[in-house]
Amino acid sequence: MERISLDEVDELRRRGEPVVILDARKNDVYQASATQAAGAIRVSPDAAAESVAALGLPKDAWLISYCT
Repeated sequence: MERISLDEVDELRRRGEPVVILDARKNDVYQASATQAAGAIRVSPDAAAESVAALGLPKDAWLISYCT
């Protein structure tokens, strides 16, 4: 599994790279939380790849997910 820091995400954005943040937390964690990353797109943690494909997200974008 690869990890990316928030500073690295910021640097990608500064360079003009397309970045999409995915919220792939387990449903119970997602439901219990009052917070979410700004602009994050919710995807199923059990079928993240299928969810992303169904959303038609840009193929050239950095897809960065967070989960627990």
